[in-house]
Amino acid sequence: MGSTVESKKTLEVIDESNGKVVGTVPYYNGKEIAEMVDTAYTYQPVWENVPLFERGQILYKFCDLVDEYREDIAKFMSNEMGKPITQARAETTYAAEIGRANIEVGKHLYGQVLCDSSEGYENHVIFTKREALGVIACIIPFNYPAELTMQKIVPALLMGNTCIVKADRHAALNVKLIIDLAHKAGVPKESLHFITSSREDATENMLTNPKIAAIAMTGSNESGSDMLRFAAPTIKNVHLELGGNDPLIITEEVADDPEQMVKAIECLGWGRIIENNGQVCASPKRTIVHKKAKDAFVKCLIKFCEGLNRGHASDPTVDLSRLVTVKAAERVEAQIQHTVEQGANIIYGGKRDGCVMDVTILDNVTKDMDIAKDMEVFGPVIPIITFETDEEAVEIANQSKYGLSASVVTKDLKKAYYFTERIESSAVWVNGSSALRHNDQPFGGTKQTGIGYEGGGYTCAEFSRLKTYGFCDVSQKERLFKHEDGMGDFLDFDRYTSEVKKLANELIKK
Repeated sequence: MGSTVESKKTLEVIDESNGKVVGTVPYYNGKEIAEMVDTAYTYQPVWENVPLFERGQILYKFCDLVDEYREDIAKFMSNEMGKPITQARAETTYAAEIGRANIEVGKHLYGQVLCDSSEGYENHVIFTKREALGVIACIIPFNYPAELTMQKIVPALLMGNTCIVKADRHAALNVKLIIDLAHKAGVPKESLHFITSSREDATENMLTNPKIAAIAMTGSNESGSDMLRFAAPTIKNVHLELGGNDPLIITEEVADDPEQMVKAIECLGWGRIIENNGQVCASPKRTIVHKKAKDAFVKCLIKFCEGLNRGHASDPTVDLSRLVTVKAAERVEAQIQHTVEQGANIIYGGKRDGCVMDVTILDNVTKDMDIAKDMEVFGPVIPIITFETDEEAVEIANQSKYGLSASVVTKDLKKAYYFTERIESSAVWVNGSSALRHNDQPFGGTKQTGIGYEGGGYTCAEFSRLKTYGFCDVSQKERLFKHEDGMGDFLDFDRYTSEVKKLANELIKK
């Protein structure tokens, strides 16, 4: 069921490439969601009171079950949202690893004992301890449902929070299975709930509900703005991983180095084209190539695209399948047309068939076009933007409101450091795709790309708070010198309370 609350309705999940029903999931109304929040809120102190080591043991078992059911999770993902099956399997394996990484670090995320370094506090014992935030609403997107579910729920539960997980309707089956596996591992149903619902019901009964302590969402910038607005009245914690328009800078030297030319194709080909059919937040979406290297690079890129295998996502030999929905493909098609109207030329691809979008290469893209700045395209579209100087390349890279990740292809160490230091993003990868994401990397964005970090241990810190415990006058320190006009003198209340002490002694003796 995915929750202690039973839904009266179900939602059919459709494979949009053929219209077939893949399966059904519970679909909750507002009243049912409110009841779910009440349950999670009431049970949260109970779950937090379970020892950390035991929560960790349960979650380790959960990660093992995700590995055990990898094929089932991957098949759901492949059929419902169109991810090629080999990538869906890899994502599921990675999701379990992410869970373990968070447990390993989170179990050793300590507080601190403050030393007697502050005058007037030398006789006090003070330490900090991590505590849960409360109930966390986790909003999961369609594009990496298994990975991002694990990125959120494992650290949240480990730190003593309870969770309500809202899945995207186009990737709900695999998320529902993951939640069921958590319950099978021993996570109480009161601690972890699954929903699909209308946006309105979720907003009114969960996101704006004062019993929700935090919202953790991966999605668009527009949705991120909504989350901040929903959180504002009750000052909820908000953790957002939003859009990106990553630059890939291909330097001048690539024109004379076949090895580096291949490296540039690898960085772009995997991160922008093959991986999830271009539906990736951290992905080289703006190809910024030196004029000297452009012609050869474009020819090599077309050659690469011509060798890709297309078909249904369930076929393990397939490199490219489809976008998540027909509507998503139509949006990409409209963005291509918009860029052409601004002056670009389609030199490869450009056609759409239902939810299938051709790999599309756009030439003559200038830095003032929308696609070169803030128009994020969620599909396999490559705009070719040229530059002549390194300073110009940095200018183009930094003109976007996004700052999630970036990549540079160069063998020149000084040049590599020049770019990594000056590009405004959360990460810069040299000779690797900006789609790379290490388990323990503090993954998050600068500028308008998000708030907070995800990654082994970082999410545990985000999903907990430090509380100070102070025990006054339990440790006696002896000063060598008298410090006048310091904080110790200010905190010395003897001169105020001498008469009070006399009265207290008289009253208590009576």
